[in-house]
Amino acid sequence: MQLISHSMHRWIDRIAVVPTFLYGLSRRIPEMFQESRFVLHTVGKLRRLVLVHWQKRYVQQQLSARLGACRQCGTCCNLLFTCPMLTKQGHCLVYGKCRPQACKVFPIDQRDIDEVTLCNAQCGFYFSRDTGEKIRKIGRC
Repeated sequence: MQLISHSMHRWIDRIAVVPTFLYGLSRRIPEMFQESRFVLHTVGKLRRLVLVHWQKRYVQQQLSARLGACRQCGTCCNLLFTCPMLTKQGHCLVYGKCRPQACKVFPIDQRDIDEVTLCNAQCGFYFSRDTGEKIRKIGRC
């Protein structure tokens, strides 16, 4: 009988720790998502997919405000995973032929440039603050 009682107390002690663990985990999840490059790059890929296919006006406005030029460094081809069209030398196999639309318009906005910066690289494109403000106002119409 004492063996069963001892076993029950251990079980209860283990269960009592669960709420504390879950509370601590719930406080850390937002922090983990903010610090996770994987999550950031996944959200970025999904955001670009949605923008390219369903927010074409916004993309066109952003492209007209974009300054600079591509450095052809291949960093944008390695954000979440390495693009299968990227050669070992860092060149795109389909660059002039049939690149996906998301590749053609990268970077769409400052968030994309921030993603590249997170990878310790520098994008040749940039957006001035003035043009960004103008586009936000246009988008509200």
